[in-house]
Amino acid sequence: MSKKLFTPKFGPLSGLRVVFSGIEIAGPFAGQMFAEWGAEVIWIENTAYADTIRVQPHYPELSRRNLHALSLNIFKEEGREAFLKLMETTDIFIEASKGPAFAKRGITDEVLWERNKALVIGHLSGFGQYGTPEYTNLAAYNTIAQAFSGYLIQNGDKDQPMPAFPYTADYFSGMTVTTSALAALYKAQQTGVGESIDVAMYEVMLRMGQYYMMNYFNGGEVCPRMTKGKDPYWVGCGLYTCKDGYIVMELVGVNQIKEMFARMDISHLLGTEEFPDGTQLISRVDCPSGEFVEEKLDEYLSGKTIKEVQDLFAELHVACAKVLTIPELESNPQYIARDSITEWENIDGETCKGPNIMPKFKNNPCKIWRGMPKYGMDTADILGDLGYSEEQIKGLVDKGLAKVGKDAPAE
Repeated sequence: MSKKLFTPKFGPLSGLRVVFSGIEIAGPFAGQMFAEWGAEVIWIENTAYADTIRVQPHYPELSRRNLHALSLNIFKEEGREAFLKLMETTDIFIEASKGPAFAKRGITDEVLWERNKALVIGHLSGFGQYGTPEYTNLAAYNTIAQAFSGYLIQNGDKDQPMPAFPYTADYFSGMTVTTSALAALYKAQQTGVGESIDVAMYEVMLRMGQYYMMNYFNGGEVCPRMTKGKDPYWVGCGLYTCKDGYIVMELVGVNQIKEMFARMDISHLLGTEEFPDGTQLISRVDCPSGEFVEEKLDEYLSGKTIKEVQDLFAELHVACAKVLTIPELESNPQYIARDSITEWENIDGETCKGPNIMPKFKNNPCKIWRGMPKYGMDTADILGDLGYSEEQIKGLVDKGLAKVGKDAPAE
């Protein structure tokens, strides 16, 4: 049987087939990573409606590049049979839904393993595949996961918690699905036995917020939130204002503190009980004069340009960076040297610009070979590769169980 679906060979995952069902950001982000690293990735969309991400003007061209589009109703009998045939040829299947939604509709792990015992299955949901009914069946988006995980309450200003933006929980969760699926695939290739992965978005964000959360679990101390972008625990760490914009800095190290104190004319504080010899970090919590040092830093830095501060900190080996605006990214020499921003053509031949593939693979480089496919664009080729005749494909389309290119609604 000739293979109608074309995927070029490149990247470290060439030869791997990944199928995903999910809308918006979190689940599809995993699919995006696999596709950019060389896997053949099939994106399943419902026949009743396209992925809601398609209403966005530009983001879909980034998040759905390198994919193949299959429009199929996988929960109706004939559509499900086509889906199960597809699973026989698949290495990793990822679904993002409300808890155990797939199992409730008859597509259990066991049903999938009957067709492909080595299949790696990634389930992504807000609250997991099991737990208490009041949570497992709930819808979840970025802010829901952040709020429930304890991550949101740690972010924002001291007077107002705020979610980390944009859509942090979605991207962290998508990346977690990617990495865990690859870990499971490594084992499945050794044993011939597949795996089912249960990724709960709130648990992902629980781990992302783990640093200071440990202080509470092991001592009852709740982490304070930032004040004007400054680290709540350490002096000289965080966001500072210069004459012409913002920088972030990390004042860490014995020599770095000594040199900065000299330039702010507060060297007399060194060698005291608050700032003993060998001080590497200044505690905002335990040091009574910490806020005084912060005020001196604000005063000192606000009188200088960003370039003056960068030159000084380069001399003193103080870690810092200018807070770049989005327009500044394209002209930044590091971005240019590493091709961090790139251009590619969408399906209609129009030029798109956006972030390049990351990370960089030296021996198996990745590439962008295709823009976001149209709704149902590859349905006929995918089903044809599974052994469906043109007549059988037409039958599925006539029953509303599949949509192909010209039969798909306009976007």
